[in-house]
Amino acid sequence: MALGKAIYYTGDTIADEILGLMEKFSNETLAKQDKFRVGVSGGSLADILCEGMYDIRTDFSKWQIFFCDERIVPETDKDSTWGIFKRDMIEQYDNIPESIFFPVNCSLDVNEAATDYEKKIRKAFGMENTADIPSFDLLILGIGPDGHTASLFPGHPLVKEEKKLVAPIDNSPKPPSKRITMTLPLINNAKVCLFGAQGGGKAEILKKIVEERDKSLPATLVEPTKGELIFVACDAAGALIDGDPFRRS
Repeated sequence: MALGKAIYYTGDTIADEILGLMEKFSNETLAKQDKFRVGVSGGSLADILCEGMYDIRTDFSKWQIFFCDERIVPETDKDSTWGIFKRDMIEQYDNIPESIFFPVNCSLDVNEAATDYEKKIRKAFGMENTADIPSFDLLILGIGPDGHTASLFPGHPLVKEEKKLVAPIDNSPKPPSKRITMTLPLINNAKVCLFGAQGGGKAEILKKIVEERDKSLPATLVEPTKGELIFVACDAAGALIDGDPFRRS
């Protein structure tokens, strides 16, 4: 079980809460260690980060930003998460250096790309030759309408992966079909896993994850063993949650 679960109820939008928590965790971490290691996701969460992360009060030179999953497409493709960050963040703001990003090598075969990315993560953490599992300071995770997170989909064998920290998927039910993804052993070793849920379309699935704890949904299986689990939801996304499990921001 996670050490704690918090759910922040944020009015019409989740952007300010997510960015504020990122600032908080980054500065708390950098007060104790020399690097802040974070994993980011695509979709609407990438848009939020690209629009507002430049304004976070922190020392970005000490950040290391990885990708919770990635589509194996060229960075110029609209489906490339790295491409979104490069175009909409790095090329727009001069206080976030490209060097702090660790993109997936999408020129490789999907299997090679996954192996290469796990090695890249281990090297950054100084764990190249050990069986230890790196512990990210923060993972920003999304929730799909089917309950998937990263590229871990309901009913897919990768949900049960125990050995690989980064795994390939060449039959994704959501296109594009070829992707790599962090697996649950790596995700659940993070210090903080933060989910963002925006809009009424996420209300039913969020209820199943937060309240019903439906274990058939990969997002429900995110339970950091030694860390904190946080959900940030707008009012519409949290509308079906009974009781008052939310901390109002």
